[in-house]
Amino acid sequence: MSQFRKSLRGRQEEPRANGKSKNVRFLINSHILHCGLRFNETNCHTHYIAKVAIFCFIVTYMLQVMELYWSKGDQEKLFECFSILSFCGMGVMKLVILRVYHQRWRFLLNQVSILENRHLDPGPLSYDSDNDNDDNEIVTFITKYTDKFKRTSSILIKMYASTLVIYVLSPFVEYIFRQFRGDLNIGNPHILPAWTPLDEFSVTGYLIMVSFETVACIYCVFVHVAFDLTCVGLMIFACGQFYLLRYRSERIGGKGRICRLFKSTEVRAHYRIVFCHGIHVLLVQLIEELDRLIKHILGVYFFLATLTLCSVAVRLKTEDMSITQLVNLLQYMCGTLTQLFLYCKYGDSVYNESSVNMGEGPFAAAIWVLSPKIRRELVILGAGMMRPHRLHAGPFNSLDLPSFIQIVRAAYSVYAVFGQK
Repeated sequence: MSQFRKSLRGRQEEPRANGKSKNVRFLINSHILHCGLRFNETNCHTHYIAKVAIFCFIVTYMLQVMELYWSKGDQEKLFECFSILSFCGMGVMKLVILRVYHQRWRFLLNQVSILENRHLDPGPLSYDSDNDNDDNEIVTFITKYTDKFKRTSSILIKMYASTLVIYVLSPFVEYIFRQFRGDLNIGNPHILPAWTPLDEFSVTGYLIMVSFETVACIYCVFVHVAFDLTCVGLMIFACGQFYLLRYRSERIGGKGRICRLFKSTEVRAHYRIVFCHGIHVLLVQLIEELDRLIKHILGVYFFLATLTLCSVAVRLKTEDMSITQLVNLLQYMCGTLTQLFLYCKYGDSVYNESSVNMGEGPFAAAIWVLSPKIRRELVILGAGMMRPHRLHAGPFNSLDLPSFIQIVRAAYSVYAVFGQK
């Protein structure tokens, strides 16, 4: 018992085999590895190919900043540069957060393994009274939220991949189409609105710039996918664990079929209360640490996303765009909305799942088979589990669906105002 209580203090441990080849931690680690990053115990190792991609990404980002500064007199060019620059800027910030705070991310991934191992191996005095052994139910719960994360990952990756392919190829398709129509007064196509000093020297300089832009676009998407799926995966995991904790705490008194007080039932109930409290402490630690990691960067992202959607609304009403430009703009808007919706949806789910109401969790346990002392412990456990936990995006916004609706309303208001002019 003492060893079990020590393990509940949040220390890190290596994951034990749990019969699942691809759990949430494995999936999150695979997405981070796709960025060329690997979280070791003392440092964050970066693959040499990733180092080349990061160099191209940073150089291209600086060239975009310079182009934005020189485009301040051209409203159309300014809006175009700002939209893409904000997306790339968020990619730079996400990459910095992943690299600088790698130990804190590794701590969160360790917490994922600890929590799953605790449920799969609760100890000798587990949930086996009244023949209510629920090992199969626990595995089913874990499989459900893992499959949910897999589906979300698949949808997000497909969305990012399709957006990347269309965005990279559309400038060249438009260039070929305009050349075919006889429009010879058109410059060389570029993927990103950036300063291109090497175009003036030779074709080789142009190819170098396009290569830098291509690598920068691809790596930026990889960073966004890794960071977004890491955050969303931890939120899905937390929701699943809170639901599993609610199920566990309802079984503290067993099924209550035998309405008599037994010493064995008292011992098991006390052990289950200690077990549920320890799991709840670990979950609260995970949510609070995740909130500290993403609070500031998501606050910046909410601000930039609001400005970006408003600029898209302005461009839709004030500019005459080609088909490829319109497609790029609409898919960029849809991608931004999807990204916002995922964060807000699962942040809202964390808030709703992190608290229990009357008739749930410990308040639904079979108290008629427990002594007054154990009932008091049960009430204390329930009081602690009633407090909801919220994720934040900056000092003023929360990760919930009302925040998402607020941003969409702001963008639509700008669209409607310009539509009346």
